[in-house]
Amino acid sequence: MTDRKSESGEYWDKHVVSWEAATYYTDKNMPKPTAWDRFSTLFRGASLYDRMTFAIELLKPYLDGLTVLDVGCASGRFADMLLDAGAARVVGVDISEEIVRIANERRLAGPNKDRLEFFAADLAKPANLPRVDLVASLGVIEYFDRDDMKTFLNNTKAKYFFHDFPDVARTTNWLLWWMRQVYIRVNRCPGVYLYKRDEFTDLVRQAGFEGDVWYVRRSIFHYASNLPRKHE
Repeated sequence: MTDRKSESGEYWDKHVVSWEAATYYTDKNMPKPTAWDRFSTLFRGASLYDRMTFAIELLKPYLDGLTVLDVGCASGRFADMLLDAGAARVVGVDISEEIVRIANERRLAGPNKDRLEFFAADLAKPANLPRVDLVASLGVIEYFDRDDMKTFLNNTKAKYFFHDFPDVARTTNWLLWWMRQVYIRVNRCPGVYLYKRDEFTDLVRQAGFEGDVWYVRRSIFHYASNLPRKHE
């Protein structure tokens, strides 16, 4: 008998395929999303394409030759962008067996199949992950409460991290925050958890990550990393 998934894992296992299909609505090969997820794109627009683009701009100076763990890889879009930006290899992990199946279909049909790997795991529970140079995630850690965050950070075996950061400051945009609350309640999402920067820095220190932790904002998105800071 398999272990029960974490609360956030149960939610995303059921929801990620529809969310992915609605979020990246230009991809006609994805399954049809739910009506509510389609409706949410009216407010989201192309913002999550922007989130990936900003992340790649920040990561590109570091990626040459690195092996990257892409947490919350979904169908593998960000993994492909990491390879195009210089990563040597990307290993993607997601909670959903179904979305990993879709990612592997895309991998086998693309030009980088030998440099990609995808598998399913619940990282809010203890997991045996491959050792990599860099662990990265977009739109993932905001669904981890403090205990799940500790488990996730302790699971990752990497010298460096780069995460889309759920900064508590995003509540200052009251309209977007209110709309987000409506969305998560309609979809019965367990919760979205925001962190202060010093709080998150303390958590990554406890998990054994070294180096200076820095934070940067691009448009509405915040990112956190301990990569050696390059002058902008």
